[in-house]
Amino acid sequence: MINYTQSGSLNDKAYDLPDQLWHPVGPSFIINKLRAGTPLELEFAGTCLAASLVGNGIRFELRVDNLNPNFKNQGSLRKNDLEEPVSAKSVYTQLAVGKHVGQMYCQVPNAGASAKGVVLDPGGWGAVILATEF
Repeated sequence: MINYTQSGSLNDKAYDLPDQLWHPVGPSFIINKLRAGTPLELEFAGTCLAASLVGNGIRFELRVDNLNPNFKNQGSLRKNDLEEPVSAKSVYTQLAVGKHVGQMYCQVPNAGASAKGVVLDPGGWGAVILATEF
């Protein structure tokens, strides 16, 4: 039996990334993990936008409870492409049964970098984060 959860609309507002720390971007959502010992996968595929960017780009990572995933494929937005399709996937193998919070996190990876006006799903075309428990 597979358990699916998806976020609501991710197009809630623009976010600023003032430093190299990982920052939550977009609304969070609740995932109810039903079984012990099963992996939980989060996936995002949609367009992302930055109004301005100082540095090399932006990294995107899906997180549960702001924990680092066991396996991941980070998305990226390059400095020269301020609005582009982005995809990211994270897998958690040891999460406990119960409620967890899923959310996209972003980082400008180089020192002295920053970004303003970061938006997930600009235009509100319906991109969501899909969480799947196998």
